Amino acid sequence: MTRPFLGPSVVGVTFLTLMGAFGLNLTGGQFFTPLSQSYNWDLTTLSLAVSLNMLTWGILQPVMGRLIDRFGAKFVLTGSALLMGVSFLLSSTITEVWQFFLYYGVFTGIGFAGCGSMANSVLVSQWYVKKRPMMLARSSMGINVGQLILLPLTGMLIANTGFRSAFLVLGSFMLLIVVPSILLIVKSNPNEVGQNPDGMVESYSAASLPKSISLPEALNSSYFWTTTVGFMTCGYTLYLVTTHLPKYAFDLGGGTALGGQLLGLAAAASAVSMWFTGQLSKSLSKKTLLIGFYSLRAIAFIWLATSTQVEQLYLFAIVYGVSSFPIIPLVTSLIGNRFGATAMGSILGFAWLVHQVAAAMGVFLGGYLRSNSGNYHLAFWSCAVLLGMGTLVTLLINEQQTILPSTQPS
Repeated sequence: MTRPFLGPSVVGVTFLTLMGAFGLNLTGGQFFTPLSQSYNWDLTTLSLAVSLNMLTWGILQPVMGRLIDRFGAKFVLTGSALLMGVSFLLSSTITEVWQFFLYYGVFTGIGFAGCGSMANSVLVSQWYVKKRPMMLARSSMGINVGQLILLPLTGMLIANTGFRSAFLVLGSFMLLIVVPSILLIVKSNPNEVGQNPDGMVESYSAASLPKSISLPEALNSSYFWTTTVGFMTCGYTLYLVTTHLPKYAFDLGGGTALGGQLLGLAAAASAVSMWFTGQLSKSLSKKTLLIGFYSLRAIAFIWLATSTQVEQLYLFAIVYGVSSFPIIPLVTSLIGNRFGATAMGSILGFAWLVHQVAAAMGVFLGGYLRSNSGNYHLAFWSCAVLLGMGTLVTLLINEQQTILPSTQPS
């Protein structure tokens, strides 16, 4: 009897892994207020710890990409998810600021580098070619669900039982649910179980697939840079708002748990947008969708920069959510279709490095500008300007569709 195609189960595990990875890594800003109140650590210092996290996993993206290309995604995903879980358990014991820098800034950053979007995208790209945009969108919905569930949960735990229990619960989720799922289900490549991408009866011919090229060749391509520069503006704005929105909500008179609720609302809007993106990618070019999302997010930040009431943050959360995480599978698919899936770990890893350097700058500048000006207005205006630039650069992308064979799946 023919074994059922493993691809859907692999996508399910990547969904779960992204749910845990992003759910944990994006909670950093929610711990600012309780840590500041408990130990009198200032906002700029705490922002530096999150920036260190961003830089750590950004710098390690190309390294993790090469490890994936050499040893397979399962090996990297398992070790990285394990490290993230342990890092959060350790964070529940912190009493000194250096511990927050080490456990969250360094250890969590290393773990996220190997079980975040890049690693999971490469894994899905190995299992799917023709259905790649749709399956990347489906797996990436785990990012939204992780925020929708884990960010509000973190806020409630902090408000009701303290920040230590929040760290413990999040770390346990990674260790007891995510890690075993990867170990029991995932295979790095369909060839390992005698199957072909997309569940095809016969493997795609080499002539039908985009040629996999080296990282130096990709870096010499204008296509890579027009795609990556737009992605960079995504990183700057994404992590600035995810880290600092809870503090901004608190500044406007919201409670400790409001930041998590707003981020959860954004995640819900993003999940809906992610599903529609998967459907729209069948009829609209990825370039067109990216231009729309960058433009919409710029408008959202203009609204946020001029907001003075808590109620206005709910509208921002919805519009921002719609235009946030769907960008990731679109960029991943653009790079995979042009440069090939076989060597995509190192190429996509470098794109994520650029993304995360910008993210670290956004997180730090958000805290720095808030500390020195007394508000977040300048930080939010910088996001709007950069997204406008990202929209213009994306217009220069010369997108080419990959033509795939019409062989029917088994």
